[in-house]
Amino acid sequence: MSCKSCQSLHQTLFHSEINIHIPGLHTLSAKSVWAFPQLLVCLDCGFTELHLDEAELSQLADGLDQQENAA
Repeated sequence: MSCKSCQSLHQTLFHSEINIHIPGLHTLSAKSVWAFPQLLVCLDCGFTELHLDEAELSQLADGLDQQENAA
């Protein structure tokens, strides 16, 4: 499969640890969402793809709902 940005075949999978923060100033003290996706990185242009699990998506959606309810 080629890179979606530059069509290079020079891509590699990397393990990662990502801490995702819900946007907005009043959420700075809110819990963040930890995710551990694999990253598919193009080693020619740097374009990167990742996939979040259902549990991580659910936590992000819950955090956005809390932000909207606090506003």
